[in-house]
Amino acid sequence: MQRKPCARRAFAVGAIFARVWRMPTKRPNAEALRAEARLLTTAGLLLLGVGFPVTLLLVASALSGGGVSPFVPVAAGAPPIMLGYLACHFASQRMLKAKQLEGGR
Repeated sequence: MQRKPCARRAFAVGAIFARVWRMPTKRPNAEALRAEARLLTTAGLLLLGVGFPVTLLLVASALSGGGVSPFVPVAAGAPPIMLGYLACHFASQRMLKAKQLEGGR
């Protein structure tokens, strides 16, 4: 004998996902966005300042035959370079948003 699915249970499962949780939002002002952009720019430049020299030193070590794998420069240098790039990218996005909030001045 086949059992039919219970309508009550299907409704209860669907009700869990039917709720919408709204988080209170505070609209950022231009000064707050500029402060975030300065912080992100500083962090990005520090990461780039560490990532590039480390990568160059590891590449030089790999090319000189010092027994270092050629994948070590990529594995050690790419994460700080990518994080630095992303931090600077998001900083520029925040600066653009701050400029739009001020009315395009």
